[in-house]
Amino acid sequence: MATHHLYGALIALVCVLCYHNSLNCGFVFDDISAIKENRDLRPHSSIKNVFLNDFWGTPMHKDLSSADGTGPCP
Repeated sequence: MATHHLYGALIALVCVLCYHNSLNCGFVFDDISAIKENRDLRPHSSIKNVFLNDFWGTPMHKDLSSADGTGPCP
């Protein structure tokens, strides 16, 4: 049983070592719109919105495909 705890601690340590240099970095590229401006991630939003909306906070039932067929995959 103690071996399992040791393995878990070792995995956690490796994860921290791999990502420690990125913890002080700011948001980049689409992070601002996907995380900071996503209304589904705010405290007053219902948890069901996370499952009903896509990554950007847009309802999944909304058709965003373009007329020429080059829009998002269905």
